[in-house]
Amino acid sequence: MKKNKLRGYGIVTQNSLLKTHYFIAFITFISFSTFVAAQQYHGSALVESLDFCERNDSLLIRFSIQIESNVVPSCGSVLFIPEIRQKGRIFELPYIQVNGAARSKANRRWFAVTSKGWLANYEAPYLLVNTNKYINDQFFYTLKLPFESWMNEGSLYIRQEVVGCRAQVNMYTYKLNDQLKLAPREPYVAQPLVSLVTPAEEFKTRNRQGSAYLDFQVGSSVILPDFRRNPVELSKIDDALLEVMSDEDSQITELFIEGYASPEGKYASNEKLARERSMALKEYIRSSYMLSEKIFTVRSVAEDWDGLRAVVDGSDFSQKKQILNIIDSADDYDRKEARLKDLPVYYRLLKDVFPELRRVEYQINYAVRNYTTAEARILANSNPENLSQAELYRVAMEYGKGSNEYKRIVIEVIPKYHDNDPVALNNAAALLIENNELSTALRLLEKVPTLPAAWNNKGVVYMMRGELDKAIEMLNQAKVAGVQEAAHNLQEVDKLGIKN
Repeated sequence: MKKNKLRGYGIVTQNSLLKTHYFIAFITFISFSTFVAAQQYHGSALVESLDFCERNDSLLIRFSIQIESNVVPSCGSVLFIPEIRQKGRIFELPYIQVNGAARSKANRRWFAVTSKGWLANYEAPYLLVNTNKYINDQFFYTLKLPFESWMNEGSLYIRQEVVGCRAQVNMYTYKLNDQLKLAPREPYVAQPLVSLVTPAEEFKTRNRQGSAYLDFQVGSSVILPDFRRNPVELSKIDDALLEVMSDEDSQITELFIEGYASPEGKYASNEKLARERSMALKEYIRSSYMLSEKIFTVRSVAEDWDGLRAVVDGSDFSQKKQILNIIDSADDYDRKEARLKDLPVYYRLLKDVFPELRRVEYQINYAVRNYTTAEARILANSNPENLSQAELYRVAMEYGKGSNEYKRIVIEVIPKYHDNDPVALNNAAALLIENNELSTALRLLEKVPTLPAAWNNKGVVYMMRGELDKAIEMLNQAKVAGVQEAAHNLQEVDKLGIKN
């Protein structure tokens, strides 16, 4: 119970407020004694609840009280003490005091002569009414308190203390409002934090790769630049090499060549022919561009049966099943070719398929120098493939989080050139989550099963979807791994579970 100071005298106040009816308490006082002689008094006080509600994070209490002039004898007083009650808890509010005419005069004399110590402990009433001055008037009580959760189930009471002419006290209690009216509750909106990972620095290697379908004279491994398709096919290799070599920021580190022959003919002959044709292309490139011998790696495949199977499997050959059975058999390569020759479809294989198997595949590996952020900002638009993920990320950060360029680089550019990198996928997913693109974000995060930051971000997706059990599992996993955002997000999950 709230501790009260001394009560007795205060200042009269009067307010006019709109009425909202809840409960009405009629309080009647009978048989009070005066100093002169016993006398019967009949009067009432009408208390009407107007507001007992939560409003703007405050508890609003309003009621009106209409007091008849003969509600209290001249020598008596009545205190009306509002109380909030909740499960045994009582919180007293500022009181209303109604004095008779004689009691009012006596109080004034007392306050004129009383000590300062007594006055220091005196608690003035919210409203003081002297019945000799007011006759059947209505007064209004308005009070705002900081709202606390325990008030949710509170009720409003009026405790009436009647002080008679010989200082006898009678106490009565009335329930004025049964239940606090709570403000509408908006569903709690979580404020999750996504985890972004700063990409590590790297040694930048890039590559260009392709296939050249060179034509050779029968049984020969000499490259004739003007023979059949060779001008077109050699130009593919020239263009790739020149593109890399003309870039001052790039340096070729390795040139890989692998030659393939088709299955017709003896396997031993084809093995020799494939190896020699691969070496021929290597010598053509080395002598044309004055490249070091050390950068070349040359391999060969005598007969490309894997390539043949892929072509046939995707074809509409009438004898497709028989061809595949021969290719997949345990026969040696020459026996397989002999069996294919027995099929009516062999001529079509010889004419349409085998020529496409005779090719040289190449890959140019090259290193790219590191760039300053200013240089990288220019290249991000003109030549982003030469930038590392770390360089692109620094450019994005320079534009500022939340900017359109920041989002474009993290969501679009970095994943395009680093499509299998866990950090790139996680960071793109983090921004997609902030854009509420949850399904796309989750698809990216599923490709990153071992990155702790991705565990946090998956937890955020589940949280925003309302799948709180899954969210808690992922967030706990991320928290144990040291992801700072996960601890905050677990608190948000708790709030969602409580408030929604």
